[in-house]
Amino acid sequence: MGVRCWDSLHAASDPPYPVDDAAMHHVFDGGWIWVLRFNNGVTSAGVAADSALAGELRFADGAPAWERLITKLPSVREQFAGARATLPFAHAPRLAFRAATAAGPNWALLPSAAGFVDPLLSTGFPLTLLGVERLANALATGWNSPKLPALLQDYSAVTLRELDVTSELISALYSNMADFEIFSALTLLYFAAASYSETARRLGKPELAQGFLLQTCEEFATAWKRLLAAARPPLVGKARSQLLNGVAAAIEPINVAGLADAKRRNWYPALAEDLAAAAPKLGVDREAIDRLLARCGFSPGATAQKLQP
Repeated sequence: MGVRCWDSLHAASDPPYPVDDAAMHHVFDGGWIWVLRFNNGVTSAGVAADSALAGELRFADGAPAWERLITKLPSVREQFAGARATLPFAHAPRLAFRAATAAGPNWALLPSAAGFVDPLLSTGFPLTLLGVERLANALATGWNSPKLPALLQDYSAVTLRELDVTSELISALYSNMADFEIFSALTLLYFAAASYSETARRLGKPELAQGFLLQTCEEFATAWKRLLAAARPPLVGKARSQLLNGVAAAIEPINVAGLADAKRRNWYPALAEDLAAAAPKLGVDREAIDRLLARCGFSPGATAQKLQP
């Protein structure tokens, strides 16, 4: 209780939405803090970090470790000044896990039970929603038939492969938490693929986004692996510029949200005109986008209107 609003402490210039209404992330070398504000005065807060930082600050101590951490982060300490915990601090020594298989004879694990990497991008939500859809299709197609075991094995292989893809991204992000320009650029690989996939589904064109984060698109999947591998060692000079340019080039064919626009300074509102301009990337015309926007609460043709969070 009593966590102060960030806007009241560090007012940002022209944010696209109140920053405290979103999932706030404080990113620092070795880890990150989440701040999720509920509407009853309670805030969920916690930290995920690499083993070195967790050991240095003795995370297993719970509340004292939290105080040691925020002492190292003056702006975060300011936000939590006067706040009090309503529950004891919990410590999980390791968050990540992965099963060897996600299905067998007459059973299957949802993706959230088959593996977990890190809460950083909330990837567990889309992974599990896709898993529910795939299992439903497998059961509808193969129930009480000899096809079901093969369908479940296909489901298992896709589930584990997508968990590995998620791990590649989280690993690269943790490697660059001390370099915010590189870190924020790498997140665009996720946000570009996710926003494109969601838009394709809303348009009734799921064939454009069959896999998680467009990993069934050979060109994007190849760029994904190349860029994330290049981002693991510390980047300087030409290599750094090449990575930033490479991310922008990789997302350009699927960028439907105005991402990587330097003029926006990492503030990305949901603008209708961005989606309208990207209509050719989705294989539709502007009228189809107008109809989509109308279903989402827009008037047809009102493509300059800002979507509200």
